[in-house]
Amino acid sequence: MGIVTGMRRRVLIVCAALGAIGLAGCGGDDDSDSADEQANSDQAENGEPDADDADEPDDDADEPDDDADEPDDDADEPDDEIVETINVEAGDLYFEGIPDTLPAGTIEIEFSNVGEMLHDVTIEELGDEMVVSAAGGETDTGTVTLEPGEYAFYCAVPGHREQMEVTVTVE
Repeated sequence: MGIVTGMRRRVLIVCAALGAIGLAGCGGDDDSDSADEQANSDQAENGEPDADDADEPDDDADEPDDDADEPDDDADEPDDEIVETINVEAGDLYFEGIPDTLPAGTIEIEFSNVGEMLHDVTIEELGDEMVVSAAGGETDTGTVTLEPGEYAFYCAVPGHREQMEVTVTVE
């Protein structure tokens, strides 16, 4: 009985030691985090960086702020002014509402999928960019900016393109 009790004691000691080592390894270096937090807090309070921050580069220091006092000339102009809105209806394997011609510029597509399957409007000449998509019974809106030229608008769902493609001339 003495040998069994001694072995149990050793096993318990070894398990306790391994558990303590494991718990110590899981802990983080709380001192460095609290030092960083203290430095940030000190800087926020007095507006000056600590000496520890002196060796860190200031990314904005080299960039002049040339336009800080100048008004933004583009502030009154919308970036993507919509030149035309088209209402496109997609049903199971058909499109309606995509015109043969569109003006150059940003086009808004109000897309209504009245079918049961997922449909989309994708433009081949823009790297097969999907402009808008909607599940069956859903609607969505998308915009695309087009330069003059010819564009293939189609549904990119596999098996749909053959029946759901329209060539549009942008002037």
